[in-house]
Amino acid sequence: MPVVAHISGQFFVRSEPWLYWYISRLRRVDSICLSLRPFVNTDLFPFPLSNCYVVSGRPCTLPWLCRRALRRTTGRHILAENILRRRNVRLIHAHFGPNGWWALPLKRALGLPLLTTFYGYDVAPSLKVLCRNWSRDRQELFDEGDLFLVLGPYMRQQLVRLGCPAKKVQLLRIGIDLRQTPFRPRRPRRDSKIVVIFAGRFVEKKGLIYALQAVKGALDRGMNIEFRIIGDGPLAGKLCEFIRKNKLEKQVRLLGFLDYEAYLSEMNKGDIFLAPSVTAANGDTEGGAPTTVLEAQALGMPVISTYHADTPNVVLPGESALLVPERDSQALAAALAYLVDHPGTWEEMGRSGRGFVEKFHKIDNEVLALEDKYLSLLG
Repeated sequence: MPVVAHISGQFFVRSEPWLYWYISRLRRVDSICLSLRPFVNTDLFPFPLSNCYVVSGRPCTLPWLCRRALRRTTGRHILAENILRRRNVRLIHAHFGPNGWWALPLKRALGLPLLTTFYGYDVAPSLKVLCRNWSRDRQELFDEGDLFLVLGPYMRQQLVRLGCPAKKVQLLRIGIDLRQTPFRPRRPRRDSKIVVIFAGRFVEKKGLIYALQAVKGALDRGMNIEFRIIGDGPLAGKLCEFIRKNKLEKQVRLLGFLDYEAYLSEMNKGDIFLAPSVTAANGDTEGGAPTTVLEAQALGMPVISTYHADTPNVVLPGESALLVPERDSQALAAALAYLVDHPGTWEEMGRSGRGFVEKFHKIDNEVLALEDKYLSLLG
C-alpha cells in the first residue's frame, strides 16, 4: 500500500480527537506521523511508535537549534527528507495551513504531491506564524500545493477568497465516531434541574462570555439551571471574575480539561448544549464548526449556537438546533428560555440531530472519502 506522511505541529492533542480518528482508521494506505513537537497523549491515542517521528523537537534545545541552523542554511528539512525517503512515502498530508507551508520544501525536494487540510484558525487573514508573513506564505502554499481540504462550504468560500484556486479546494466533513457517542433521548429530570453544557477552550472565538451572560439572564428569571463548563484556556481569569462578580458560583461548575472518555461522560449528562461561537477580533473563527456541536447532536442533545462559519451547515436549523446572531447574549438567553419552557421538544430535536450526524458525519464514511482523495492524487 502507498505510504502517506501526516505532518502536524503536534500529535495527538486532546482537543483534536478527530485527527486521530482519521489517521488510525485509514486502511487503503499506510500512515506515518511527522510531528514538529514531541508526541503527547499516547496513552489516550495509541499509534505504532515505529511510525512516529519528531522532526523539530522542543524549542531552544540543542537538536532544535541544529536543525533550525541546517534548515536556514540549506532551505531544506534534511531529517524529514531522510525519513520520507527511507519509508518510501508517496504523498504528504499536512494538517493546518502553516504546516502545509512548512512541508513545501519536502514536496520540492522529493517531488511528492502535497495535500493540506485547513481547520479554522489558519484561515484568519491576520494570522502570523513562524516569524513570517502568513499572507505571503499562504499564497505560496496555494500556488504549489496540489489539493486543499476544508470542513464546509463557508470555509471553502473563505479559502477561495484568500487566493486559493477553486479547482484545488474540496470538502471533507469532520467525522464522528458514533460508537463512542451513543444516542440518549433527553427528557425533563425528576428534580426539574436543567443541565446546560459548554465545551471548548477559553478563547475569544468560543464566545463563552456570552454564554455566561445568557445563563445569568435565565437564572435571573428564576430558571432552575446548572451550567457545566468543560475546558480551560487563556481567558479563564476573565471568565472566573464574571462568575464571582455575578455570584454564579453555585450555578456554574468549572470542570477543566477532561480526557475524551470523561468528556463524553459529562456531555451525556447534559440536557442542552450551548456553543455561542463568534469571530474573534483578530479574525480567528471556527473555520468549519466546533466538533462538539456534532458530538452533542450525536448524543441526542438539542443545540443552541450561532450563525457562525459553517455551523449552520452542521446542524438542522430549527430542527436539531436553535441559531442566533453572534455576540447576542439576549438572543442566546431567549433561545435557552424557549428550550427550558418547552422540554417536550428536546427528544425530537435530539433525534433529528442524531439522524443528521449519522447521514453526513459518520467517521467511517469520511475516512473512505479521504482515501479516495489520496488515491486520486496518486493516479
